[in-house]
Amino acid sequence: MSMFGKILFQAFLVLLTAGFWIASMPPFNFGELGYVLFVPLLLWVCTKPTWRAVFWVAGLASILAWVGILIWLRHVTIIGTVLLAGCLSLYFILWLSYVRWTLPRLLHQSFPLRVLGFLGIAGTWVVCEWLRSILLYGMPMGPLALSQWEKPVMLQIAAWTGAYGVSFFLIFFNCCMAQTFYYLAVSDKKQFVFLRWFKADFYLAIAALISLIFLHLNCLPKSWSENKDRFSFALVQPNLSPLLEWDEAKNVSRVAQLKQEVLRAQLLEFDILMLPEAVTPNAIKGDPETLLFFESLVESQDRPILTGNLAYYRESNRWYNGIFLIEPETGLNPIYYAKKRLVPFGEYTPEPFSSIIKSFGGTQGSFYPGTTDGIIPIHLKGKEYAFGALICYEDIFPALARETVRAGADVIYVATNNAWYGEEGGAYFHAAHSVLRAVENRRPVIRCGNAGWSGWIDAYGSIRSVLTDESNSIYFKGSGNFTLALDNQWQSYTSIYTRYGDWFVGASAIFAAFACLIRKKPNSLL
Repeated sequence: MSMFGKILFQAFLVLLTAGFWIASMPPFNFGELGYVLFVPLLLWVCTKPTWRAVFWVAGLASILAWVGILIWLRHVTIIGTVLLAGCLSLYFILWLSYVRWTLPRLLHQSFPLRVLGFLGIAGTWVVCEWLRSILLYGMPMGPLALSQWEKPVMLQIAAWTGAYGVSFFLIFFNCCMAQTFYYLAVSDKKQFVFLRWFKADFYLAIAALISLIFLHLNCLPKSWSENKDRFSFALVQPNLSPLLEWDEAKNVSRVAQLKQEVLRAQLLEFDILMLPEAVTPNAIKGDPETLLFFESLVESQDRPILTGNLAYYRESNRWYNGIFLIEPETGLNPIYYAKKRLVPFGEYTPEPFSSIIKSFGGTQGSFYPGTTDGIIPIHLKGKEYAFGALICYEDIFPALARETVRAGADVIYVATNNAWYGEEGGAYFHAAHSVLRAVENRRPVIRCGNAGWSGWIDAYGSIRSVLTDESNSIYFKGSGNFTLALDNQWQSYTSIYTRYGDWFVGASAIFAAFACLIRKKPNSLL
């Protein structure tokens, strides 16, 4: 092939990989593409391309993919979106470099050694996903497992391995399929088609897929008629515009709009009303007028309100982004959750940028991180439930959800505000992470967004209810009521992942190390 032909083919490969990757993720939700997402790329690697070509193809494909996946972030900052995509692409370049180093030597190994090699390639992917959750302020958004968020049948393994296990399976499946197509390309064309397809790698991939289906069936409740603890709740989406500047007139209007939506919601049947992140400009803890506003709402409906809001301590001049409970008889509960994982450059400015910005007199975020476990006890229908709280984008961090369940959470509540990102894919992309957290910890997740996505997800990762308008859009101003049933099977149970955390990352690292050893072995028969 000529140099121009190679460049043209590599450009096609970049576009194909990026297109498949974007389409597999929310809001497009073509999750089936996850099973063949990297097959063309793996087949290309089998031809032993130059390292320079690998770096360029991996870099361009992943940057295009991440820009497409995170395109809704442009409403906040275009430059930031591109820079974030560039940082995330580094991990993909690292993974594909490992593949280039190992895969060509695995093609002609015996079947058992090939399988171990494929496990290593999948394990390296998991290690890369884990690394980006702890490096550069932590960016674990958009794991490959997210492509399966609407397919609970494929997610049940996450209760043992975390979402990493789902990503691992998809990469392993891609490797087996790539090996199958490679064999079809190099095998004797005179063989019967059936014999050419009769390759152990292909049937191993199918067997792994079937095993996940059986795992899902085994996880389902043994009896759907069992008594379950139930309570009803109402979610309110006030659809307030982002608070970009401090304007007293606009602040009064925002509070009036919120009050109107809450009063409308009071016509519904529910045991508790839930509001999204930071719904009032002033702090419920620290501003008497805001506290009185909420206490009057609770008194009028005689039912508790769980709301995202702010706490301000004047003596220390500290602000916290939190979730608060206001009850009819006792008012504001002293127990509240303060957000632990603040948004870099949004709620605080990390070092070394803080010192640089200060030197130029620039403004910076002034929130402080919380330290509590996020458990808020709430009495509903004569029973106490422990609500584990998460705020904003905290549900993209597996460790935070795990910590709150280990602390005793029966239900996870996520209060967020995705109005910053327009009416595109941001709300869906964010909500998909809550599905993974529900399966990992076997706890239902209730989400309330300022403008959407609001609803609840059961302990199996099934989306049970979503708040939509007449046109089936999640982006609107309104409210709705739902009934949540807590499955008794999981009431006193913590999943393997909840108990032992990211143990599967260590196992994946071992697989990656074994693949390195296999690479050094001389080739055996195909």
